[in-house]
Amino acid sequence: MKADALMRDAMKAQDCLYTLVERGIKDTNAYIVGSITAYMYAPDDPRAVIEKMANPDTHIVSLTVTENGYYHSEATNSLMTDAPEIINDLNHPEKRDTLYGYLYEALLLRYKRGLTPFTIMSCDNMPQNGVTVKTMLVAFAKLKKDEKFAAWIEDKVTSPNSMVDRVTPRCTDKERKYVADTWGIKDQCPVVAEPFIQWVLEDNFSDGRPPWELVGVQVVKDVDSYELMKLRLLNGGHSAMGYLGYLAGYIYIHEVVNDPTINKYIRVLMREEVIPVLPKVPGVDFEEYTASVLERFSNPAIQNTVARICLMGSGKMPKYVLSSIYEQLRKPDGKYKLLAVCVAGWFRYLTGVDMNGKPFEIEDPMAPTLKASAVKGGKDPHELLNIEVLFSPEIRDNKEFVAQLTHSLETVYDKGPIAAIKEILDQV
Repeated sequence: MKADALMRDAMKAQDCLYTLVERGIKDTNAYIVGSITAYMYAPDDPRAVIEKMANPDTHIVSLTVTENGYYHSEATNSLMTDAPEIINDLNHPEKRDTLYGYLYEALLLRYKRGLTPFTIMSCDNMPQNGVTVKTMLVAFAKLKKDEKFAAWIEDKVTSPNSMVDRVTPRCTDKERKYVADTWGIKDQCPVVAEPFIQWVLEDNFSDGRPPWELVGVQVVKDVDSYELMKLRLLNGGHSAMGYLGYLAGYIYIHEVVNDPTINKYIRVLMREEVIPVLPKVPGVDFEEYTASVLERFSNPAIQNTVARICLMGSGKMPKYVLSSIYEQLRKPDGKYKLLAVCVAGWFRYLTGVDMNGKPFEIEDPMAPTLKASAVKGGKDPHELLNIEVLFSPEIRDNKEFVAQLTHSLETVYDKGPIAAIKEILDQV
């Protein structure tokens, strides 16, 4: 990606050093981080990157590629084999576009050399992120017609699930200027984040790991419950605030949190429709967790933009919001009215035109399809619901849910997001 090339240039110019700034509501601290020793930009020399991963000195390959980078269909739980990038990597391995092309080639070298495979450690916001990347990689290997190697991956490669939580907005010139003015540091790639941090990691490594427990990482046997809590409450809440807040005209997430109607909506949404379908998490009170999430979102120092939260919705919404809807639909007394408002906000957002008629760009790998379907469907959600990689028949064919979604979508179109929220809050 172009942004990665820019990062390469910036990091090399800074000897791979960067500034971490923790901005709290009251206190701010800055640190120079020197843990990165080299920056390799894969398109510059793909073979060098593959050899680096294949080297026995490499024990863990960590992934942070966003949800869309996994080419995983949530609706079918399968690899998106019709994606142009996957097709390219299967047919033209010398011109790799996806993580699977690189992982496949690097692991193949270790396999042929009789080496222990490295651990694949996903740090992206996905349920069972480790299981997902390994399952998709095995599917990719089978499509390469190498059943024996695919079986080796399935049997020998470990890929722990993880949950990473820290609000870290995208770096812009504003953050660069802040670091320069406040700390006297000219840094082209500073990281500005909230003070809060949580990393929960499954203890499942094939080739050793550092003692991360010593620096606060929670290494556990089962990450699933932590993962679902964070994805559905924090990330799901973020998405709901993002799409509805964008349509309401807000710029920053802390402004959305301070809107009394949206704030109440998020609290009731979590309490009534999300928490009831979550498994219990050891030592966690969900009401307290919800309150802490909203307090973190209210931090004005972070300057977390609503527009950023709305990015890449096709990779986020199935995991953050639709998963709770599926759970509710499977209950005889399932509740989903508040969740439907969030989906309605997303659908209206996908038209690429705000409530004042001003066009904006949708940043999403599926943007052309999503926008065309949203514009064609208008107040009728069926055009978007018919996108099979996003919506399964369980949602698409549920008449009660579709009727509720249609009503909420019509209200968002006709009266705006705040009116749609107030109407539903009066019913629950």
